[in-house]
Amino acid sequence: MNKKVFIIFFILFVGILSLILTIYNSHGESYKETTINGILVKGDNTRYKVKFIKKIDGDTIIVNFNNKDLKIRYLLIDTPETVKPGVKVQKYGPEASELNGKLLQNAKIVEIEFDVYQKEDKYHRGLCYVYADGKSVQEELLTAGLAEIKYVHPPDVRYLERYKKAQNKAKSNKRNLWSNL
Repeated sequence: MNKKVFIIFFILFVGILSLILTIYNSHGESYKETTINGILVKGDNTRYKVKFIKKIDGDTIIVNFNNKDLKIRYLLIDTPETVKPGVKVQKYGPEASELNGKLLQNAKIVEIEFDVYQKEDKYHRGLCYVYADGKSVQEELLTAGLAEIKYVHPPDVRYLERYKKAQNKAKSNKRNLWSNL
């Protein structure tokens, strides 16, 4: 009899524990796992420390991630073009590129963070949030009026509201891209 009671309580305990873990781990986001440069990336809030290698333009960089180079395209923003083949250098493009490089070259710690679903684009660039000494590079570019919110693809919208506030601040202060409003 004691064995049956133990088994019933054990099954009940495991069931309740599983239910609690399911509720605790589900915040309405289901993570798509992907392997990038040999690292299994979930897309949770993990920030991966990387070594900054090179700035391409205002919203694209190259980093060393797990001892391999990885081209990164910033999530949720776009900056004016400076290096796209067949496209003239756009107004405020050089300034966006310069600020991007300055933020990362002067940083002691550079980190990347993936969102919940898409980890790479069709060009095999990592799609990431980028941090220089803990500050969001995307947010800095938006606040300076050198980037705008674009390429919004839910569920990869973790910082969209924060970015909208930064962009609205630039708009209300008529900074750079928003100076002619």
